[in-house]
Amino acid sequence: MNCANEFAFFLKVLEKSGIGSREFTLPAETDLEIDAGLRWQLGVTPSVFAGCQMFFSHMEAGPVYHVTDRFYLHYLFFLLPDALHCMVVGPYLSIRPSGQQILETAEHYELPPARAHLLEEFYPTLPQIADNSPFYAMLYTLCELLYGHQAEVRPISLEDEFSPAALSVPTREADLPAAMQRLEIRYQLEDDMLQAVTDGDRPRLHQLLHDVDLNVAVEPRLADPVRNIKNYCIVHNTVLRKAAQRGGVHPIYLDDLSRTCAARIEQLPTTGAAQRLVLEMADQYCLLVQRHSNDGYSKPVQTAVLYVRQHLSEPLNLRTVAAALDCNASYFSARFKKETGQPLTEFILQERMRLAVSLLVGTRLQVQTIAQHCGFLDVNYFSRIFRQTTGTSPSEYRRTGRALQL
Repeated sequence: MNCANEFAFFLKVLEKSGIGSREFTLPAETDLEIDAGLRWQLGVTPSVFAGCQMFFSHMEAGPVYHVTDRFYLHYLFFLLPDALHCMVVGPYLSIRPSGQQILETAEHYELPPARAHLLEEFYPTLPQIADNSPFYAMLYTLCELLYGHQAEVRPISLEDEFSPAALSVPTREADLPAAMQRLEIRYQLEDDMLQAVTDGDRPRLHQLLHDVDLNVAVEPRLADPVRNIKNYCIVHNTVLRKAAQRGGVHPIYLDDLSRTCAARIEQLPTTGAAQRLVLEMADQYCLLVQRHSNDGYSKPVQTAVLYVRQHLSEPLNLRTVAAALDCNASYFSARFKKETGQPLTEFILQERMRLAVSLLVGTRLQVQTIAQHCGFLDVNYFSRIFRQTTGTSPSEYRRTGRALQL
C-alpha cells in the first residue's frame, strides 16, 4: 500500500485515542460486530454491520462514508486503494445523548427499564469527537494521500430510507437558467413559510413543509455534513424567530424557544434528525404566534398577559394583576375582556392548564410538583380542575399521552 507509514501512524492514533477500527474484505460474507457490543447487550437486531450491507456494493474508492444510527453512534467507512478491503472507524459520539434522548431511543426499541439503563452505562465508555475536531482533518488528509485528490464526505443515516442515489456524487447544474429557476423556487418557498409563521397559519405552514427537501435547501459548504446542516438550522432558527416577532409575539417567549432550539441543534446526531427538527421548529414558532400574539392588544393588556404567564405558580386574581399594573380593578377587568374576549380569571385558568399539560407531557415531575408550578397548593383540587377542563385526570393524561389542544 502507498503511504503505508502514514496509514500505520493513523491506526496508532486511533488506538491511543480509544477509537475502534476494523478492516474487512468485500464482499462481506460474515456479520461483524462493530458497535462495541451494544446491540448484542440490548437484544436488538439487525446488527449495525448488517444494516450497512445495503450500501457496500455502492461504495467507491476515495469518499469517506459517514454513517450514523438510531443510537447516536458514528462510524466512518472508506475503501482502501485495492478496492477489495474496507476500513471502518468507530463507534464514537459527536455529543453525549441527553437523558430525554436516551429514554426516547429506549422507547423506540421497546426496551424494558433494565436494558434502557444499559444505554446510560454504555455512552460514557465511548470516545467523543466534536464536529470541529482535528481528527477529521487528519482522516481527510490520509484519504488525500491514499487517493491523490481531496476527500469527499458522503453522509448515510441508517434510520433514514436508503437510496443508492444518496451515495452518488451530486452533479453541478450546468444550465444557468435552470439553476436560477431552482433557486427562485426555493427562496419563494422559504418566504411563503416565513409568512405562514408570521400569520400563525399552521394549515398553510404544514402544506408548505410537506414540499421542503432539506437536502436541496442546504448548500454543502463544509466537508462534515452534520456540521453543515447544523449551521443551516442555526440560521433557520434566527429567521423563524424574526418571523414570529413580526407576528406579534413578545421577545420573552421568542428567547425561550430560540434557546431551546439552539441547544437541540447542537445535539443533532444525523442529517435525518436535522430534517425533522427544522420542521418542528417552524411549527413551534407558528404555535407561538397563535397562542401568544399580542397584535391589537393595548399596552396594559399585553403587560397583563405577560405578567400572568410569568407568575402562574403564585396567587393570581383580578386584584393582584391590577395591582401589579397599578390599574383600577373594575376598569381593567372590563378592558381585558373587551380586548381578549374572555374574563381575566378564565384566562388565568387557561394558562395554568396549558402549563400543566406541558409539564405532564415534557417532564417526569410528580403531579403534586406540577400542581405547585401551576399555582395549586392542593393537589386534589388541581386534579379536579384538570379533569373538568380536559376530561381526564393528570395521571391518565400522562399515561395515555393524549394531545389536547388547550
